[in-house]
Amino acid sequence: MTLSTAASLSLVNAHDPPWNIPTYAYIVVSPNPIGVGQTVNVNFWINAPPPTAAAQYGDRWSNLTVAITKPDGTTQILGPYQSDTTGGTFTTYTPDQIGNYTFQCFFGGDVLKGLNPAPGTTQQNAFVNDTYLPSESKKFVLRVQEEPIPYAPISALPTEYWTRPIYAENTAWYSIAGNWLGLGASTFATTGQRTIQGNVNPYTTAPNTAHIMWTKVAAFGGTIGGEYGGEETGNYYSTSQYEPKFAPIIMNGILYYTEYPGSSTHYTGWKAINLKTGETLWTKNTTEILRCGQILNMITPNQYGGLAYLWSVPSSGGGYMAAQAQYNMYDALTGNYILSIVNGSTMQLTADENGDLIGYYVNASAGQRSITMWNSTRCINVGQGGFYYGGGSSPADNWMWRPAQDRQIDFKYGIQWSAPIDTTYQGNPISLGISAISDDVILMSQASVAGSSFFQAGWIMQAAYSKTDGHRLWGPLNRTEVMNSRVLYGSTSAGDGVWVEYDAAALTATGYSLTTGNKVWGPIELPNVSPYSSLGEQYLFYNGTSYLWTYGGDVYAIRQSDGAILWEYHTPPAGYESPYGANSLWTFTVGTIADGKLFVPEGHMYSPPLFHQAHQLAINITDGSLVWQIEAFDVTSAPAVADGVMVTLNAYDNQIYAWGKSATKLTVNAPAVGITTATPITISGSIYDLASGSQQEATAARFPH
Repeated sequence: MTLSTAASLSLVNAHDPPWNIPTYAYIVVSPNPIGVGQTVNVNFWINAPPPTAAAQYGDRWSNLTVAITKPDGTTQILGPYQSDTTGGTFTTYTPDQIGNYTFQCFFGGDVLKGLNPAPGTTQQNAFVNDTYLPSESKKFVLRVQEEPIPYAPISALPTEYWTRPIYAENTAWYSIAGNWLGLGASTFATTGQRTIQGNVNPYTTAPNTAHIMWTKVAAFGGTIGGEYGGEETGNYYSTSQYEPKFAPIIMNGILYYTEYPGSSTHYTGWKAINLKTGETLWTKNTTEILRCGQILNMITPNQYGGLAYLWSVPSSGGGYMAAQAQYNMYDALTGNYILSIVNGSTMQLTADENGDLIGYYVNASAGQRSITMWNSTRCINVGQGGFYYGGGSSPADNWMWRPAQDRQIDFKYGIQWSAPIDTTYQGNPISLGISAISDDVILMSQASVAGSSFFQAGWIMQAAYSKTDGHRLWGPLNRTEVMNSRVLYGSTSAGDGVWVEYDAAALTATGYSLTTGNKVWGPIELPNVSPYSSLGEQYLFYNGTSYLWTYGGDVYAIRQSDGAILWEYHTPPAGYESPYGANSLWTFTVGTIADGKLFVPEGHMYSPPLFHQAHQLAINITDGSLVWQIEAFDVTSAPAVADGVMVTLNAYDNQIYAWGKSATKLTVNAPAVGITTATPITISGSIYDLASGSQQEATAARFPH
């Protein structure tokens, strides 16, 4: 025991006198050979990592340089560089001459200083104050040739039917494999909107025809029959105007949703469905409601790759304007519970480039108001405590992502920053709330009220704050508006530094700068607009253009930068089926943009809601032409599009429909023998649709072969 204690003490006491420790330097350059003008990786290191280095803490070696001798005899020095925790680092280099280059690494020596200790650590490393002596590597010869070396072949995008998982070598397929996380909430729902910027998926193809892949019952639907009669009121509860039955999340080819076969207070759990086939992968009997999906792409020196999760809220946190105080985390593959975030706040959820869930909300306490940013990864890393790679208290950027099973973590640990916002204007109290989040801007506003929360009394207070740290960008401004009108705008009308406001009474559009608050253009009048459009408007921004559709059946493409009307589309006359003259377009969050098409449904929710020949429309966003349409009716949720498949609820029968390309089978029949040029022959064949829906009862019975 005495020997053991003595050995332990010798490790924590600095060497006296300090040691001089020899080192060995190394360098490798690749690829080798390389074509002139192509870039190589230059990796160099010494044999000993800094003894105090651990994760993001501890010392790093300095005084690393690289000497390069070119074929013409000239030399070039790169550096000095600082090492990482392993004792080395890298750089890139592009040779501009044909011939042999030599590379050599030089370490100038360094004294271990004991810098940047991990928080909460006090132990002194025995090698602090020791000198690590200079060294130089052997020379590495890089052969540079005239011919470029090829890159690894990349598989082209598929033109035929494909499924998940996508083989990891097919990196170019990212452009058609976007997910649908449901970070935003469809009207009156808890999830379902791809992001708070709306239902736009730029990373997928979308159906060019109305081919149905499969259907799945969501609730009793269609005509009731019998004594309930043949009027349009004799249907099952289909449009569910304030109780949406379908709010989708799609990740890795799996469709997730909470089931509502009856009223919105009677949810029966979750379903996980194969997006391409409609096969039920698993169900979960729970009263919790899905809030969103998450794919966390954890990239650290110790970990590299995505992990998929489902997040839910208790039933009290579901639906329109519900307060959310608890967020529960589940494994997306199995639906198994992991942990809970408690004592939380309702947030507008976004995701950063790594998939961290980032929430923004206004915090009001002790007479103060602030805009607060919350980070899910920080919350779990800091809040769960315990060991992490590197020692000390848990950091927000832990190198190992290991959420603790069955843990309850306080929401407060995820607060990344909080900044005060204005509470007065010219001495008068104001109460700003988040209206839009776009680019690096949080647009906040307070609207006056004229008889109803949907109408304002002639003014709106607006200000903007930084999405990065919450500092004020401009405002507050008191903007005069049309009295007793609904002024419509939000994250779905903002982009490219401009937000667009739509005045429902004047039927105009106006653009304002997100960075200054100044008017950029407008107001412009909507051309050929139906008076019924004053009853409702909805909008999406994508790629420099805002797309507006209205209750009167009008669709417009408006250039975001200057308000120019690029095209307009109007639904055709509806005959006796509509009191509006033309089929209306419902103005909840029911529109989706994907693969150059705007998908919007015809329909309304009242008087009675269902009528004949309402269509799901696919409109070309370049010129406003109709690509395809099919009789289908939904006014509560937008189509979700991912992996080339579009899914939405059809209120005509209360089934979930999947549209897209399916696998097919081709057969050809032709004479095998006795063929001459003098004798006519017959070649026949068949093309079979192999979509799983072709084997469903109704289709298989009508078309058995």
